Amino acid sequence: MGPTRLRYTMIGFIVGVLIVYLKDLPIGEGTRFAAPFYGAGIGLLIDGIILRMKQRKGKEE
Repeated sequence: MGPTRLRYTMIGFIVGVLIVYLKDLPIGEGTRFAAPFYGAGIGLLIDGIILRMKQRKGKEE
């Protein structure tokens, strides 16, 4: 896993952990405890989108 993939994954995971500790949010308990894994997945998706955009920009030049 490259450094950018790991960075976005860990940022998403940390945001998910913060959601676990915010008990005032109107979300279900199961969703709250799965939030770190959702965050990590979203971080990987964002990294994939950024990599595709960079690759397309490189092909156009």
